[in-house]
Amino acid sequence: MVLNDDSRRHTITCCGACCVLVGLLTAAQALAGGGERSRTQGESLEYDEVRGVWVEHEPPVPGTPEGELQLARTEHADQHYRTAYRRIRKWLKTYGETHPLYPEAAVLRARIEIARRDYYKAHKHLREFLNEFGATRAADEAIHYEFVIADVFLKGTKRKFLGLRMLPAADIGVSILDDLSANYPDSPTAELALKTKADYFFAKGDFSLAEMEYARLREQFPHSRYVRHGLRRSAEAALASFPGIEFDDAGLIEAEARFTEYLIQYPGVAEQEGVGLILDDIREKRAAKELHIGDYYRRTKHTQAAAFYYRSTIKNWPDTIAAGKAGRRLAALGVGEAPEVARTVALSGHYEPFGSEEAP
Repeated sequence: MVLNDDSRRHTITCCGACCVLVGLLTAAQALAGGGERSRTQGESLEYDEVRGVWVEHEPPVPGTPEGELQLARTEHADQHYRTAYRRIRKWLKTYGETHPLYPEAAVLRARIEIARRDYYKAHKHLREFLNEFGATRAADEAIHYEFVIADVFLKGTKRKFLGLRMLPAADIGVSILDDLSANYPDSPTAELALKTKADYFFAKGDFSLAEMEYARLREQFPHSRYVRHGLRRSAEAALASFPGIEFDDAGLIEAEARFTEYLIQYPGVAEQEGVGLILDDIREKRAAKELHIGDYYRRTKHTQAAAFYYRSTIKNWPDTIAAGKAGRRLAALGVGEAPEVARTVALSGHYEPFGSEEAP
């Protein structure tokens, strides 16, 4: 077939277009391949915190200490916990505590056990590790995971027994936090351990222990970010430890002192939280406590002692409801001080005419 000039030019143009299309497709495939390679290489990068750069690692070589440890890390990250656990146990058995990578491997074993919800086993291994390798770089990580285990136990997770979770473990959680705060005070986890323990006792209703732990937090870590939280909670715990006017008012006195300190140190926040009203309520309770003592002596015919406590109520808390009652009780005793008492109570705004309420 003979092609004229126009047909020849058309054929060449089509061939050129095809070549360009093929070239574009090839370039796209190359880019796609290059992108895949970049992604694969990216997966082998690790950030070196000391040098501040990303470092590319060679793919792990099975059968070597470094390779097996990296494979265990990868399996853990991919949530293949059973495979990772078998591998890390074999690593520890094969290379032992003398290998330079042992601290990393030991902490990784505990992390895998936590992922498998074997919390008590992880705690035992971490405790053994910290006793022997507490000065290594991996110790801070081990301390962190000890705290994680303690937090899990305090939130109600039980220990396994015969394969079933049936043993309470909160006491183990408290023991772990005690150890962290006492033996690793320079660790970032130490103050968090104290706060968590105090919060646990507070939520449990054991206010005396909570108050003590909050006080320790403020004493041992005066510049902690939890100081304000600890002061407020310690005041609340002291107040909650007061069972009623029939009992000792040491908790009330402590609560008043700590709420007052809170009000002075954090006036804006304290106003928003109504601390002033809480202090007013504490004053009412302390006055009621004093009045209650006076009533006891009145019932037992110890008139002078009763009068002493009634006067004390009026003097120390003149603007309270109890002061008004004390004024009426004192007048009823006939000790000759009713007019003065009446004026004092009247000025406080809580005066009620004598005889409007029968004294108990």
